[in-house]
Amino acid sequence: MNDRAITIKALKQLQNQTGLVGQVNGYAPASADCDNAEALIVFDNCSAKLLAQVCDSSSYKGVSKPGINDVLVEAASGFEKLLICDYVSQEDGARLRDAKLNYLDNVGNAYLDITPIYVLIQGNKPKDDFAFDRAAKLYTETGLKVILALLANRDLLNASYRRIADHANVSMGTIGWVLRELKGQGFVLAKNGRSEWLDRDRLIKKWVEEYPTLKEKYLHGIYYVKDQNWWQSIELEKYQAVLGGEIAAVEYSSGFAPRSGEIFIGKHKQNRLIQDLRLREMAQPKGDYRTRVEVMAKFWGHTQKSNLFDNLTHPLISYASLMDSWDPERRGLAEKVAKQFL
Repeated sequence: MNDRAITIKALKQLQNQTGLVGQVNGYAPASADCDNAEALIVFDNCSAKLLAQVCDSSSYKGVSKPGINDVLVEAASGFEKLLICDYVSQEDGARLRDAKLNYLDNVGNAYLDITPIYVLIQGNKPKDDFAFDRAAKLYTETGLKVILALLANRDLLNASYRRIADHANVSMGTIGWVLRELKGQGFVLAKNGRSEWLDRDRLIKKWVEEYPTLKEKYLHGIYYVKDQNWWQSIELEKYQAVLGGEIAAVEYSSGFAPRSGEIFIGKHKQNRLIQDLRLREMAQPKGDYRTRVEVMAKFWGHTQKSNLFDNLTHPLISYASLMDSWDPERRGLAEKVAKQFL
């Protein structure tokens, strides 16, 4: 589960148990060498602003000491500190309260001491760990690649295992268990010897939530380039490349000026791309190298094109990338992509 999904779920748990409505109200200023920003949380009838640091402990083994230390160090002046996790045990909760750290988790535990709000809920535990592990298995690297292939190619659900494997860029032996899990978790229905989608929209939503973990595995690096329009003249065939993220949004929505870019490249093309574009690993806020470029490996096999833009990632990947942000403009563009293509 990615940072944004953890945050939204934790706020919903708090609202269900206390009635308190917390909202993401923008994001903290990014540093010079990183475009990522932490979410700012505000609550109704409370003037305090909280800077939310998310700790993904998806194995439910608790919050690490570095996770706590990160919040102590990184919380900006003028903001209350808030740690958001998928689970905070009773022991970890005590440590966090001793450190005067507010926290929320995805199973309903919470500690908020921000005048006039005081909340302490502790003792909620994750539900059936076996069910959790089973569900999580579907969203491993292999599972996510197979799901992408099935969602991006509408005629693939009843294809041979070999054909699905070719589209997903995985071994043929992994296809069977993914299809069984999709049926077991209610995404696919077996009927009269054939499979059909039962809840494709929910699976798209879940894939988008998990996409950042997949993207991270294939990220070659984050670089910076002088020319903010570098992508307009690049020879994509030279790098077996396609463009994604905000650059894709330019094609999907006129009038949008990308602030960063994504490029997915073929094997052994990274060094050549870095050399040709003169990419640098460090930004120069007051210099020429300010445009951010994320360079990633292509992790999919064949996907059906949108029939409009052969040089872009499939709209599902573009949508997921744009949704992985607190920026309302990016998320608005993502919704346009979903409405038009998904």
